[in-house]
Amino acid sequence: MSISRSESPISLAAAPAAALGSFFEEVLDLLEAWKPLIEALFADPAVPPVRREVDGVVEPLAAALLGGIRYPLAGGGFVAAHGAVGDAAWHMAWWQGRSKEVQMLTSIESMGEAYSRREWFTVPVETGLSHITGPYVDFICTDEYTVTLTSPVSVGGKVVGVVGADVFVESLEEVLLPGLRQLHGKASLVNRVGRVVVSADPQLAAGRLLVGDWRHAPDPLQMELRGAEFAGQRAAVHACGQLPLAVAIPHSLG
Repeated sequence: MSISRSESPISLAAAPAAALGSFFEEVLDLLEAWKPLIEALFADPAVPPVRREVDGVVEPLAAALLGGIRYPLAGGGFVAAHGAVGDAAWHMAWWQGRSKEVQMLTSIESMGEAYSRREWFTVPVETGLSHITGPYVDFICTDEYTVTLTSPVSVGGKVVGVVGADVFVESLEEVLLPGLRQLHGKASLVNRVGRVVVSADPQLAAGRLLVGDWRHAPDPLQMELRGAEFAGQRAAVHACGQLPLAVAIPHSLG
């Protein structure tokens, strides 16, 4: 569905914005399908799985996800909660690369305390809900500007870890820019606090604060654009369904 740039952004229906979130929804659905297999590993709390058992289940799931041509993902796997596995305080069954280049991050075991404080881990653990983190520089794994999708895995009411996938911002641009440009020449996908994830405006870099927290705005269709160069301009912000993402479209001047 395309919308003429001459149309007022206030007239933009929710459906096109929601459609831009379909990539993220599809990846989260794929991760959701992993959960029964992982939950089965933790079914008996008296006999938690060891790292080798966790890796044996997660590796083929991650390989299939990263080797697919439909989703340009950079990494994926399962991150255990503290004490969830039987032979280590922390464990990250996470792979990077695509197709035959998939490799396990064996050096990450000593970094449990670091990842346990990251938003992509803490939010799904604390809320019990799927989450999208970023864009941020992933200093733990890739040193690339990244968006991470994660979802909690619970057994008997206790979160045993999260399943997740990484996608580089430059890969998201390839997927999302055509749809953003159809909506408006300067449309931007923003995260839950209004920072740019991907923008059709080449002057707006990923991570730039554009509109602030649209979730609690009195009128999301009349949000002030942040930055002196916008001189009081406003944007209409449309949520991408139930995702913590939205599309911000600047009001036409004149």
